[in-house]
Amino acid sequence: MDQICPRCNSAQVTKTQANGVHRAGGLLGLLIAQAIVGYNCPTCGSIPLNEFSDDFQSGIKRKRILFIVGALLLVVVLLGLLVFLEL
Repeated sequence: MDQICPRCNSAQVTKTQANGVHRAGGLLGLLIAQAIVGYNCPTCGSIPLNEFSDDFQSGIKRKRILFIVGALLLVVVLLGLLVFLEL
C-alpha cells in the first residue's frame, strides 16, 4: 500500500522491520510481527498510525486484525492436528 507521509507530503512511508521476530517464532511470529509493525518516513522518521488518513487507518487496522486472527487460527489448527494424531 503506497502512502505519502502525512507530515511532509512528499516522501513515501515504509514499514519498519520486525527485527528477527519471525525467525524466532516461525510462521506464528511472522504473522504477529506483521500485525505490529509501524511506519517510517525517510525524512520525518517514525509516523504514528493516528496521523494517517481515516481510510488508510481502517485498512491497516483490518489487516492487523486479520493477521492476528490468522495466527490464532494457525494455533488452533496445529493443536487440532496434534490431538487428532494422538488419538
